[in-house]
Amino acid sequence: MNGTLQIERRFQGQHGYLISLYDAHGECKSSFFPFSGVTEELKAFFNDVSENTLKKDSQPEHCLSFVEGARDVALLEAMLESGSKQGELVHVKKFRDIYQVKMTKSVDQAGRSM
Repeated sequence: MNGTLQIERRFQGQHGYLISLYDAHGECKSSFFPFSGVTEELKAFFNDVSENTLKKDSQPEHCLSFVEGARDVALLEAMLESGSKQGELVHVKKFRDIYQVKMTKSVDQAGRSM
């Protein structure tokens, strides 16, 4: 998918984020998401983990996978990098890029310790 994602802090009766997705044709879809805080995020995470642990033969939610977590971190890192460069476009690392970097560091550290 080609396009641009724009995230703005806004106040619309409550504080939150306005997320705007502009597709390749310039059409925009926007949604407002109020701040829910870390506590609410952790409650949702623990609830999902608990529910999936109790179900027999259930597959965990895709959003709970370590791959999805790595993708979330990569997106946050790109957002912070872009912000530090006054909104400059930056590359969002793909999971395999993150995995390769971590593996390279692990191999390098293992080589030094011997």
